[in-house]
Amino acid sequence: MTSVHAARTPSTSSQFDTARVPRAYGVLLLVLAGVLLLNSILGPLVLNVVSYPITDSMENQLIGLELVTAFLVAPWAALAGLAALRGHPAAPILGFAPSAYAAYMFVQYILGPEYTRYSITALAQLAIFVLATALMLASWSLSRQVTLPPMRAAQATRSGLLLFALSAFVLLRYSGAVAGAFTGAHLEGEFADERTFFWSIFLLDLGIVVPCTVAAGLALLRGAAAGQRALYAVVGWFALVPPSVAAMAVVMWARNDPHASVPTVLMLSVVALAFGTFAWHTVHPLVTGRVGTGDQEDR
Repeated sequence: MTSVHAARTPSTSSQFDTARVPRAYGVLLLVLAGVLLLNSILGPLVLNVVSYPITDSMENQLIGLELVTAFLVAPWAALAGLAALRGHPAAPILGFAPSAYAAYMFVQYILGPEYTRYSITALAQLAIFVLATALMLASWSLSRQVTLPPMRAAQATRSGLLLFALSAFVLLRYSGAVAGAFTGAHLEGEFADERTFFWSIFLLDLGIVVPCTVAAGLALLRGAAAGQRALYAVVGWFALVPPSVAAMAVVMWARNDPHASVPTVLMLSVVALAFGTFAWHTVHPLVTGRVGTGDQEDR
């Protein structure tokens, strides 16, 4: 059994065993980067060829989302794909974040707009969702062969507690919804006219993100080897999604959206910066190559 707290000796090899990590993984990450960028270009961000039956407030949020997708997520996916093709040992871990981000966002792309007709757009975005989900699962599976930098018990404890704090932050954002569930309150703000958007995000955040983040924190505190991989996965996701939410708030403010809020812009910008800083310090050893390859048995 391998514990996350035990020191590991990285393999002397800096390359993947290509028999176990197919080139198709890197190629598909590049494909994901391309279709994410194309989806943003065709949408209201640039060409507006693809239009959605949504309110002006939700379109403003979509523009903010697509800015982050075009300038942060797609490049991240492309770099992870190139890293995989060049044999960088950490490529599967780096590839998890943009894949998970895309799967998370394209659930909202498909369920959010209330189409009254069958939509080729929804069909194409379903294909992107399937690709992103498959890459997310492949990234997690392939990351088992990566020998990660040693993590001390105290560092694992701090990281686990931080993941609990991230879960609490997400839960706190839904405190009004939870309280309203017991009083029968109506949806407020921009989601009053975009109910399917709200409930899809509600499902994803409280049904998937929070439980997975808590599970990763528990795995770290238990010293399971999977806990450290889960830490990189969760931190990568949090490095991408909060900036997109902050960008939504900024675009709403810049376009004089009636639901815009300067305090919200400031709060979300600070949160995005904090998460990004933590993610950089966490993932930096992987980017600089202080990892190896080899089999790791999860405890």
